[in-house]
Formats: sequence, structure tokens, C-alpha cells
Amino acid sequence: MQSITRLSPHRTALTVSVVFAVLSLIFVIPMALIMGMIPTAGPGGQGMGMGFPMGMTLLMPVFYFIMSYISTALFAMIYNLVARYTGGITFEIAREGQEVSDGLI
Repeated sequence: MQSITRLSPHRTALTVSVVFAVLSLIFVIPMALIMGMIPTAGPGGQGMGMGFPMGMTLLMPVFYFIMSYISTALFAMIYNLVARYTGGITFEIAREGQEVSDGLI
């Protein structure tokens, strides 16, 4: 058994936040395309414009990046404090062809 006794707050947060930003693009790109097809004319023929919703849609990956960076950095710092007392998360590494335990205990 090996254990994770320390996480680098910056490196962990950077990695997780980039993953979240990229994953948000999976939703943002189709959402932007769908929103682009919605007519922009409001009551009375006045154009409502898609600037705000489209801008918010395009800012979602940035928002996800910032919020996931902050929350992951806090998680890593708290984990490091707790791991001092609990020993951290333990895990097994199995090489190809080795028997793997059921992981229940």
C-alpha cells in the first residue's frame, strides 16, 4: 500500500481547473450554437440582442476555471492538514498480470 500524504495546492488546482474549463466547453459550444439560432427580436420588433447570454455562455469556461481553482486549492490545503493525522489516502498499484484485490477493505 502507498499513501498520498501531501497534495500541491497550486499544481492540483491548476490541473483540475483546466480539466473543468475544457469539460465546460463540451456544454458551452453546443449551447452557443443553439442560442445563436434563437430569434433576437423582442416585443414590438425591437432586437433584444444575444450579447449578454452569448457573453455569459462564453465566460462559463473562465468562471469554471476560477471557481474550480479556488475550491481545489482549498481542498488540497485542508487535505494536507488532515493527512498529517490520518496518514492520507491509501491505494494499491497493480502491475499488469497481478491479482487485484476486491477493494472492499
